[in-house]
Amino acid sequence: MPGRTHRLLFAACAALLSSAAFAQEEPPPPPPPGIETAGAAGQNQPDARSGSQNFADPSQLFSGTPGAFVGVGFGKIDKDTYVSTVINTELALGPFAVGLGVPLNLLAINDDSTGTRDSKTYEHVLRRSDWNQAQDYLKFVRFVRYGHKREPLYLLAGQLWGSTLGHGTLVNRYSNSLSLDQRKFGIAFDFNSDYFGVETLLDNVAGVGILGGRAYVRPFAGMPGLGGLAFGFTMVVDPTAPLVPFATVPAISFDANGDAIVPQRAFAAAGVDVEYELFHNQIVDVIPYVDANRLFGAGNGLHAGALLNVRLPVPVIDVSLQTRLEYRHMQPGYIPEYFDQTYDLGRLQYAVTVPGAGFASKQSAAFDAKASGGKAVKGYYGELAFNFAGLVQVGGLLQDYEQDNGASLGLFATLPKFEAVKMSAYYLRKNFGDLGNAFELDERSLLAASAAVRVTGPVYLVMDFRRQWQVDRASGRVIAVDTYRTGIAVNLTF
Repeated sequence: MPGRTHRLLFAACAALLSSAAFAQEEPPPPPPPGIETAGAAGQNQPDARSGSQNFADPSQLFSGTPGAFVGVGFGKIDKDTYVSTVINTELALGPFAVGLGVPLNLLAINDDSTGTRDSKTYEHVLRRSDWNQAQDYLKFVRFVRYGHKREPLYLLAGQLWGSTLGHGTLVNRYSNSLSLDQRKFGIAFDFNSDYFGVETLLDNVAGVGILGGRAYVRPFAGMPGLGGLAFGFTMVVDPTAPLVPFATVPAISFDANGDAIVPQRAFAAAGVDVEYELFHNQIVDVIPYVDANRLFGAGNGLHAGALLNVRLPVPVIDVSLQTRLEYRHMQPGYIPEYFDQTYDLGRLQYAVTVPGAGFASKQSAAFDAKASGGKAVKGYYGELAFNFAGLVQVGGLLQDYEQDNGASLGLFATLPKFEAVKMSAYYLRKNFGDLGNAFELDERSLLAASAAVRVTGPVYLVMDFRRQWQVDRASGRVIAVDTYRTGIAVNLTF
């Protein structure tokens, strides 16, 4: 599989570079009017202003437009049936935007096999795990945003979905919203100028799990031929990273709030990078880059790739492709994209890549792989996203390494602009062996999907599915919980 991926990646590079040679260098077109990214948060990479919905939160189908979204429905959380209410509002004034929400889960039918109604609720109705910590009340503020990613100033506070630093080789699509019961309120702040800039990320103001940043300089900005050359440095720390040894079956202790009671050891990673904007015109942007990273106490990794944004010359209609193609060379103990979309699960309970091996915390898995030694691993990584006039967006990612369980696959699809029907879904599976088990739902998988069908006027039939994670004190492990919701909602625009 690596050999086939190798040939496909370089064939794609050759085709894109040859087509770009016919274009004169000039400023690229502005983003399509009215299109934002990943709802109002505007976080996705590498081209945050192009309307990309890559692996965005599917439940935010109506996000990105000032207004109110009010709904009620029946849903399943684990084995219990709830009446769920959703009251979301978004307000925008120039570059500022605020999203507020009142999410309530009211227990309708209790499954006694998982506990009594009183143990699960306040006043026999309100789901207890939603409101048993002070930080849970921060969920009333979904986000506060200024600007968009890659603009001169960008600030996002609240839900982080798809947060990336630099080229994504250390921090890629990090989400602080995958836990069913533990709400996080994070902050991302960026400053960008012609000559230098910074990107920062804090996963949670109430208890830091990730603190990271990237600084970059363009020493020759404004100089013809060299203006696109940039050098960067990234540093990321998890000051309270769990240090849980390998176990075939996890046996973790938790306190009353669901916080793990385990040994901790600060974990740090750092890297340097260089990029050069090779083409920047009406048809294509091509940015080759090289990242060299180190996981302290574990291994080193080298990434060589290119970001390519292609705007196809189709009259009237905006059609674009976003791609990322990358070669990787990794020492034992190095885990690429260490702080990824599933990090909040993996930092405590990471699925070790050796077939049938078991679980450990992510840093323990990295340390053990380093101690075991062995030869360096080579592999390839690719992303592709297709955007047709902002109406249909589809794409995916594929990773393959020269080792057991070295493949990862991701797929997404979004219909964000049709008024009669809106749909969004993504699937992500990491560290599997072959295509025969690429579509299994287990501890290595994420799946989310939402659909809204207009009934009449602003009234919609809404269906949501999300796979999240929850502490199971009985088994001493973190388990997947599938949540469902079906109901009626009203979308009002301001």
